[in-house]
Amino acid sequence: MKKYLFGILAAVVAFTGFAFKEAKSSKRADMYVFEFRSSQPYTQANVQNPSNAYWEYKGKNLSGCANINQKACRVLVSADYVDDPNSPTELAGVSISATQSGTTAHVTGISGSGNLYSNQAD
Repeated sequence: MKKYLFGILAAVVAFTGFAFKEAKSSKRADMYVFEFRSSQPYTQANVQNPSNAYWEYKGKNLSGCANINQKACRVLVSADYVDDPNSPTELAGVSISATQSGTTAHVTGISGSGNLYSNQAD
């Protein structure tokens, strides 16, 4: 009887070990990186304008900048905030807020859950 009880207990433990296995984490969504065009003046109005005249697509999943709040550098957005996720050229449906400090502006916020921004030294 003990022999069967031990076998049943082992089977139950093994079953619960497989039944409650942790789910694999899903791959993190791609982030599309746009960089402020250094050929443009770093004014508050320009930095806040999401047009590709000011923000140039650089690639997916690139790192941000030094994050020194002196002038705009990069924004990282999900596929929901680009014109075409397969061939992005422009930000879409996103609002960028900025603050002017002297002759340059830096990003202070970006709309959209999970979207990020970083600034750089002047």
